[in-house]
Amino acid sequence: MMILHLPPHIEQRLRLLKDKGGASVVIRLYQNTDYPALAEMYRCFEPKEWSQGLPPRLEHKREEWLRYVVEKAINLLAIMEEKVVGHAALFEIEHARSYEYLIFVHQDYQDRGIGTALSQAMRDLAQEMEWRKIWLTVGAINLKAIHVYEKVGFCIVGPRDIECVMMLTLKEDNEGQ
Repeated sequence: MMILHLPPHIEQRLRLLKDKGGASVVIRLYQNTDYPALAEMYRCFEPKEWSQGLPPRLEHKREEWLRYVVEKAINLLAIMEEKVVGHAALFEIEHARSYEYLIFVHQDYQDRGIGTALSQAMRDLAQEMEWRKIWLTVGAINLKAIHVYEKVGFCIVGPRDIECVMMLTLKEDNEGQ
């Protein structure tokens, strides 16, 4: 899988928002110097292995997974109080067509609109890049996450079992028609 390169005007993107309580939140693209702060967020994240075994419980596995994510995906961070409190990533599955989405918000910062802000920023970035679809898998009992995804435009596709697949169509695929 190749690493995606974003146009310079997108790489400079920065959003200064307020959470539900009025505290400042910065949403911006990940930079290599952010790695220690991002790793610290996942070190303190609970419960580990909550969603599809992520983030990994064992430190060396978590480090291996996180290195892979920051190398292979487009990454956005939510920063509050000078620390990383949320992380969203998009992995290219099919060039310019399909991307897998993941998001984690530290438990001490949930229910403040940060997950919604990260998801909206990622959706906007994908639309600007003219990508076609973003999908994710979420536990069917994770109703708060499902609600956030639906607010951003994701829809459940297929059966609702232990997990369900949600899709956000950004651009219709009319090739071959």
